[in-house]
Amino acid sequence: MLPSLDSLIKVIDKKALSLKGQVKTGRTHLMDAMPIDFSQELSGWSSQLKAVEKSIVSASKEMAYLPQGGTAIGTGVNAHKDFGKVFAFEVSKLTKLNVKTSTNYFKSLSAQDSAAQLSSSVKNLSLVLTKISNDLRWMNSGPLTGLGEIELEALQPGSSIMPGKVNPVIPEAVAMACADVIGNDVTVSIGSQSGNFQLNVMLPVIAYNLLKSISLMSNSMPLLANKAIKTFKVNKKNIAESLGMNPILVTALNREIGYEKAAQIAKKAYKEQRSIIDVAHEETGLPLKQLKTLLNPAKLTKGGV
Repeated sequence: MLPSLDSLIKVIDKKALSLKGQVKTGRTHLMDAMPIDFSQELSGWSSQLKAVEKSIVSASKEMAYLPQGGTAIGTGVNAHKDFGKVFAFEVSKLTKLNVKTSTNYFKSLSAQDSAAQLSSSVKNLSLVLTKISNDLRWMNSGPLTGLGEIELEALQPGSSIMPGKVNPVIPEAVAMACADVIGNDVTVSIGSQSGNFQLNVMLPVIAYNLLKSISLMSNSMPLLANKAIKTFKVNKKNIAESLGMNPILVTALNREIGYEKAAQIAKKAYKEQRSIIDVAHEETGLPLKQLKTLLNPAKLTKGGV
C-alpha cells in the first residue's frame, strides 16, 4: 500500500507542476469563490496524502510487537523465557520486517488497539481518496451543463445506453472501494473492543478486514494516479470564460470601495451576465487599468493585499 501511496503523491506533484500558472475559479459551498491555481488545488491533495502516510507508518510500527511467547493468557506458562525473542528474530529474518517481541503480553493478547489504529489510518486514506475522486468528478462534470473544467481519459465508448456519454469510471470505482474500507474499519473497531479479560477472540475478522482494506487501497491508487490524474486534460477555454465572468473577483475591491458596494457590483454583474471589470468601472469610476490590475485572477491567487 505504501509504495502505491508514494507513487500517487509523485503523480499529483508532477501534475501540479505541469499546471502551475493555470488559474481557475475556486469554490466553497459548491459556489463560485476566489481564483485558485490548479497547482495550489492539487497541492492540497498531495499534502493530505502525505499527512495520512505519516499516520499509517506510525500505526504500522505498533503492529510490529508480537504476542508469541505469552502463551495462554500472557504469563508465558509452558514457554521458554527466550521464546518470544527467538520467534521475533526468525520472523524478521523470513519477512525482512523489523518485528519484536511484545513488551507486555497481557496487552497484546487481550487488546487489538494497534490494529484499530492502523485500520483507522487506512480508513483516513480512503476519506482522502474519496475527496480527490469527488473533486475529479465535479471538475469533469458536463461537458455542457456541468463545470467542464477538465476532461478525464475516456475509458469506454459510452454509457450503458447513451453513446458517447463517457462516465468518470475510475473516480467512481475508487469511491466505491473507499466506502468498502470505511465499512471494514467499523468491523475492525467492533472486533478490537471485544477483548474480554485476557483474550481477544476476534483476531480472524480483524485481520480479514484490515488486509482487505489494505488490498483495496493498494489496487485503487495506481488506477487513480495513472488513469485519471496523470491523463486528465484542462479545458482552458471553459475555465477562462467562467473566470472572467466570476462576480466574486470583486472581493479584491473591498479595501477600495467597501464590502457593501462590492456586493452590489457582484450581484449586478451576475444578474446582467457581464464582466465584473465593466460593471465595476461603471459603478465606481475607477480606471480600467487599475481595475485590471486589482482584479487580475493570477495576482489574486498569491494572497496578500
